[in-house]
Amino acid sequence: MHECTPAYGDISALAAILDAFGEGLLVISPDNQVTCINSHLQHLLSIGRDALSGTDADQFISLALVPRICEESCRAEVLAFFSGRSRAADILCTMLSPGGEEQVHCSCRTVNEGPFQGTQIIRLSSGPYGFQRDFVPDTSAGTSILPGNGPGRPADTPEQRRMEEVLRESEDWYRFLVENLNEGIGLIDRGGVAAFANQRMADILGCPAAEIIGLPVSLFVDEEGARYLGEYLQNLDQNLREVFEFELIRKNGARIHTLMATTPINNADGTCRGFLAGVQDITPLERMRRQLRESEQKYRSLVELSAEATLIHCDGKIIYTNPAGMRLLGASRPEEVLGRAILDIVHPQARDTIEAINTRDLQEEAPLVELLVVRLDGTTVPVEGRGTQAFVDGHAAVQVVMRDITHRKHAEEQLQARNRHLLLLNQIIGASASAHSPEELMETALDLTLDLLGYDGGAIYCLDAGRSEVTLQSRRNMPDMCLERAGGILEESCGCTFATGFPCYLEQDRGQNAPASRLLQELGLTALACIPLVVESNVVGALLIGSRGQGSFSPDERTLLEAVGREIGAGILRGMLHQRLEAANREANLYLDILTHDIRNADNVANMYADLLIDELEGEAARHARKLKSGIKKSIEITANVATIRKIHESRAGLAPFDLHAIILNEIDHFPDLRIRYEGRSVEVFADDLLPQVFTNLIGNTAKHGGPAVEVTVAVEDLDERTVIVTVADTGPGVPDDAKETIFFRFEREGGRRGSQGLGLSICWMLTARYGGRVWVEDRVEGHPEEGAAFRFTLRKAGRCRRT
Repeated sequence: MHECTPAYGDISALAAILDAFGEGLLVISPDNQVTCINSHLQHLLSIGRDALSGTDADQFISLALVPRICEESCRAEVLAFFSGRSRAADILCTMLSPGGEEQVHCSCRTVNEGPFQGTQIIRLSSGPYGFQRDFVPDTSAGTSILPGNGPGRPADTPEQRRMEEVLRESEDWYRFLVENLNEGIGLIDRGGVAAFANQRMADILGCPAAEIIGLPVSLFVDEEGARYLGEYLQNLDQNLREVFEFELIRKNGARIHTLMATTPINNADGTCRGFLAGVQDITPLERMRRQLRESEQKYRSLVELSAEATLIHCDGKIIYTNPAGMRLLGASRPEEVLGRAILDIVHPQARDTIEAINTRDLQEEAPLVELLVVRLDGTTVPVEGRGTQAFVDGHAAVQVVMRDITHRKHAEEQLQARNRHLLLLNQIIGASASAHSPEELMETALDLTLDLLGYDGGAIYCLDAGRSEVTLQSRRNMPDMCLERAGGILEESCGCTFATGFPCYLEQDRGQNAPASRLLQELGLTALACIPLVVESNVVGALLIGSRGQGSFSPDERTLLEAVGREIGAGILRGMLHQRLEAANREANLYLDILTHDIRNADNVANMYADLLIDELEGEAARHARKLKSGIKKSIEITANVATIRKIHESRAGLAPFDLHAIILNEIDHFPDLRIRYEGRSVEVFADDLLPQVFTNLIGNTAKHGGPAVEVTVAVEDLDERTVIVTVADTGPGVPDDAKETIFFRFEREGGRRGSQGLGLSICWMLTARYGGRVWVEDRVEGHPEEGAAFRFTLRKAGRCRRT
């Protein structure tokens, strides 16, 4: 039952005392040898007595004790004590015993003084809160623990003296263990008076051990504890071992929660002398237990009151559900759900997903999944939830928290439908804006409506100009007879679509008259929408949309289809207006051509006669004739500018490379009376045949305002690899700073006066912008506008440049 090393002599009596304890005890000598191990620990570790003789402590701990501890953290703490990294250890752990897993309290201590200094004591206790107390009779100092064998008895023989020495040594061992145990030990006589208290008991009560001895134990317990102890003292003769849990009162009045295990102490004749009490301070454990209860109550309240469904399943069976879970599954009582397989409430399409998430996956962050839950009545509910690992009665389980997302799914579907509707309208608007003809628009709109909304077929019909005949404009997945029946049946069924412009809906689910039902049956449809196409308050056609799967159109669908019909009508109207506008433009251009041609002819004739008058007249009359010629010249210039602006707006031709050098030389030839200096270079630029007009206007503007002595300089330079900058500078009166921004605006000129003379510079601005450049004016000499102006504009290169 025990094993002791020779270093401490024959201490079989001490070993017998250790064997009487209801907890495992292990003593290791300072030289790291297993000195004693009681029978309880041998049983707990499933080892025999012959396996311990001369065992090294490290080897015993690593091979016999530590492997029995289940928790890695607890094993590490025990090894840290034996390696000297920690001076003590108190842990709650799970050990593998012959009966299975068992919760034990492991206490490791080292004796720091006295004859056993350096000795290590390990205690493994089981029972309530990890402690079980089975005590043998104790003794106070100087009192023998064996009746009739007190240390003061005379030794009659050498054998008796040897036995007395062994007994004293055993009592020393016993006192050593009692004083170093991590629990209070007290001896109480039959009168309820303390006869002995170890140092741990003194620490628990906050009172020296010498003051405790001789005092009634009722002074240290509350009323409930005094009642328990009184009843126990009255029943001592029954030789009962009991465990109490009550509060002790310390000397300072503080209360501590304790666990007391009692064992009666009998004399040799069987008379009960009192009882041995082992007291453990479980205040921290009681605090933890109270906190655990509070936490469990809070958790249960939270789960029970939660609006989210909570299920717990173990081994694939549901073992718990909260009220929200019962509501989700359509149950009125928990018994309707408990015991069901978890996969029974999961839609078959989602079962593979649930089975793929095993308990090991739940040890980390569990994935949030969406799936369908099957209610008890067979209906399905979309839910969103995740599972987490849980433990129920020591067994691994899975806790699932789910929320009903029916409303969210419905909102998402509505949002998706709204997006499809908006996409449809946007695309039809785009098609309406880009279609080359109403026919193209109607065909595109029909295809978009069917593709984006998922209807089965449709057609668009139009009325002829006399509104007497219906013709098919576009059709998709509609039978041929639909055209034949459209006019008569729709008029008969609806009585309004073509006549008054109101939409009509033939729906199987809502009940229809005989002609409407017959039409749906003939067309193979369950619902048909007939939306009028209205242009300028006149019905010009109808959009027909049919479905073979749904028996009616929702209010949103009706609103959308009517909006599609209005947009198709608006597109047809835009096409008609565009055609009218083009006709009006052609007519206006015809009138403009006639006016320009006739005005130009009239101006040429007037100019010729003005020249004749100037030659024939003298004096004041000749001066008036020259003014007349100047006015005619302005009229010719205005007519030319208007023609140029018209060409700018009408031209559809793209830009092409033009030789800038040749254009400039040709324009200089048109002004033989001006002194023009040109720094020539050959370069091709992107432009059209109106580019010469820019130089005509800029140089002509200089000739007009500069006077006979004005000098003009034309220069072409590289701005960068892709751009050239052209400068037309003069020595004329210049442009004031406040006019540099507005001078290019149409009909603006110096002094803020409005007139047609500004057309020339406005044409320069329009043409340079057309070519991808810009035009502006600066002082020829910076800061001195009176010394002339410099008009600059940029053009994009179209080829390589070379010097000439």
